[in-house]
Amino acid sequence: MHVLVVPSWYPTTEAPLQGIYFAEQARMLHEHGFKVGVVYPEQQSLRRLSGKALREKHFQTAWTTEHDVPTLRRYDWNVWWRFPPGMRLRIWHAVRLAHRYVGRYGEPDVIHAHSARWAGAAAARIGDAFGVPAVLTEHYSGFVRDEVPPWRRPLVEEGIRGASGLAAVSTALQETLVERGLAAPADVTVHPNPVRTSLFTPPPSDRSSPPPVRFVTVAGLNARKDIGTLLVAFARAFRDEAASLTIVGDGPQRDALMAQARRLGIAAQVTFRGWLGRTAVRDALWEAHAFVLPSRHETFGVALVEAQATGLPAVATRCGGPADIVTDETGLLVPPADPESLADALRALSDRWTAYAPAQIRTRTLERYGPEPFIRRTRSFYRQAQEAAS
Repeated sequence: MHVLVVPSWYPTTEAPLQGIYFAEQARMLHEHGFKVGVVYPEQQSLRRLSGKALREKHFQTAWTTEHDVPTLRRYDWNVWWRFPPGMRLRIWHAVRLAHRYVGRYGEPDVIHAHSARWAGAAAARIGDAFGVPAVLTEHYSGFVRDEVPPWRRPLVEEGIRGASGLAAVSTALQETLVERGLAAPADVTVHPNPVRTSLFTPPPSDRSSPPPVRFVTVAGLNARKDIGTLLVAFARAFRDEAASLTIVGDGPQRDALMAQARRLGIAAQVTFRGWLGRTAVRDALWEAHAFVLPSRHETFGVALVEAQATGLPAVATRCGGPADIVTDETGLLVPPADPESLADALRALSDRWTAYAPAQIRTRTLERYGPEPFIRRTRSFYRQAQEAAS
């Protein structure tokens, strides 16, 4: 089956982890015999604008092969991206890229959009242009936070109406789409993101038994990920005790969070690792005893699933996607933005760490989030869309 992927966000040279799961899904499909291509009208932030950057990205279109998948990009700057003209222009560029793609690789059997932010409408128009079905998988946490501006709603609705198949990556997001009046309950299925289990494996040797217990989180350092609450909870649970917290990731709050760790008296126990590549992230998970996800909102929880694929138990907030992922056998769930409950959970997990079975945690992760179930779900998703469109 030939699939053309249209992602609403995607890795760039400046932000290589942005939408990395879309790229990895495309590669996973390719590795399992699908013919896959990607079109992406990239729009760079004006904060990155410089003479050098403009020479490299000057509204040109370029073919690349990324993650073993042919990819056609248009390099642009997001002058109007927050306003209707900019969003419509991006959709128009996506349709033009699709025509160029078809000219080289032929017509796809299915157009797969990731998120109705704008790619859903683009996929619907591409599907209409070539007479092939479009499907849409929703990932965007802005629906949960009710952050879709009124002017964008018609584009969102166009993408959803034009989809012959509609999925959400978690039960919480599925329910949100229904609550917002964007879809009927029977029209949205739950298709969770897969994890690269060939990379995120158990460590080569068994993790040592604590103490000291070593926690790790992988997150952008921004308000939504709520690392500040994690620092408060960690200080309540372990200040002056033999425990450590490793924070992998970067973002606008890094300096403030480092200062907060000093004020809380836990700076010696907390390590800020900054941005790491995928293999280095895996290595950081190998070094830990438990994973923590303190987010206020998560439509899924890619980092959480990657951690559990290595056998780590987890403490996560009931902020959406993690409610599907964390069970009594794999960790603990607590309310978001509640440092006292989070501290209690961190302490409880450290006290009974040996009660969790890493092999069972990984097995459960593979059964739901591994490549094979992802391929089965996706192939069925595409076939049902073709039948619905015929």
